[in-house]
Amino acid sequence: MTKCASKDRFGYLGTEAAALREHLDQASAAIARAAQSEGTEAATAAAEAARELLARAALLADEWVDKAKDAAKAVDAGQEGIADIVRRKPLAALGVAAASGFVLALLMRRK
Repeated sequence: MTKCASKDRFGYLGTEAAALREHLDQASAAIARAAQSEGTEAATAAAEAARELLARAALLADEWVDKAKDAAKAVDAGQEGIADIVRRKPLAALGVAAASGFVLALLMRRK
């Protein structure tokens, strides 16, 4: 896959959105070049560019689905870890929860 010149500023899903935009720009340029040629050649070039764009978009969509599944697994693992800690040390967990609630209440009151 090609490297992207621009990066995702927010880091939500890496640079896939920027890569998709770059591929769309490349496809747009290819279609513009094809439009300058004549007749059947232009239609053939445009169809080829559209097929390539669709293949790249499908690949990026698959990567996003995989990343979303990995994120869901990580969330589940984190929840299981927290539940295990609470089961093993319930008093410590209660103390941490109470202290966190107290600090949040103080911060909310100041606003």
